[in-house]
Amino acid sequence: MTFVLRSIRQALQKLAGCLVWPCRVKDTGKGLPGYTGEPIPDRTDLTATPWSSNQKLFVTYRVVCAVFTLAILIWSVPTDSNRWITFYSNWVYSTLTLHFCWSAVVCLKEYRKSHDGPSERTLYIGWVIYDMAMATNLTVSAEYWFSPWPVTIGLRSILRHGLNSLMVAVDVLLCGIPSRLNRVVYPVLHQGIYCVFVVLYWLGGFRGYDGKQYIYSFADLNTVPLQTVIIMVGNTFIVMPVFHVVVCALYRLRLKLLKKFRSKNAYEAVKRKPMQTIETEVVHGKFKEISAAQTLGQWIAVKRLFYHLKGEARNSSHSYPKNNWF
Repeated sequence: MTFVLRSIRQALQKLAGCLVWPCRVKDTGKGLPGYTGEPIPDRTDLTATPWSSNQKLFVTYRVVCAVFTLAILIWSVPTDSNRWITFYSNWVYSTLTLHFCWSAVVCLKEYRKSHDGPSERTLYIGWVIYDMAMATNLTVSAEYWFSPWPVTIGLRSILRHGLNSLMVAVDVLLCGIPSRLNRVVYPVLHQGIYCVFVVLYWLGGFRGYDGKQYIYSFADLNTVPLQTVIIMVGNTFIVMPVFHVVVCALYRLRLKLLKKFRSKNAYEAVKRKPMQTIETEVVHGKFKEISAAQTLGQWIAVKRLFYHLKGEARNSSHSYPKNNWF
């Protein structure tokens, strides 16, 4: 527990360093302070896809996902009455929408940049949102469909508890953003904030969707407080880290598939190369070797001739003494 609390404290410090100007800043050479926290990956990992050099398709994918998730989010607001903010599914889907919208803006800015692209602070915040969105959406989808409590099956449920996980899996495999185990603190922090919200909501005496003093019936602090605490703690510190590991496993799968994809492309490029071109390159290589050998031989011959003439001149000077004209 001490390790988890220490990790959360460090994560909060890093996140605070991104959201506000830190006390210690570095000079970027342009008169603007830069972020001095955890080193971020390469810019292309956070703004492009490693699968293709044509980033226009990837930017289009980002924009389409952003528009789609934003439309679903706006559509869900009036359907959940005035207590939309109380449901964790809406929190999670809002985080996913924020991830796609943030990534779309970042990718567009990087793709169309003339001088400077997104700042390091912007990229790091997007990375944090990514870590929160991926694990939390997988967790909510799994708990929604496999929980022992009854669920509502409909178009809205499928879009926000089924399609969202499919979009998460595709995004992890398609983008270049890395996933690291030590960044589990961000989805845990996301879940922990909601648990605090649930407790404050109960302490404030607010009513849930059905008019009772709870948000979810299985998390009623009045009737089943022990069950509620167990669900909150287990979901925050056990279930959420497990699904973060799943995200990291998808990331490792992406690296393996990408390695095979690049190896296959390199092999196909050599295989499709015309035989005449290969023979020409071999002939040119031999010709260059022969030319180099001939040049070296000519240089040696000239040097030998020089020493030979120099020796003859020395011998002639000894054989014929100089005339004394005076």
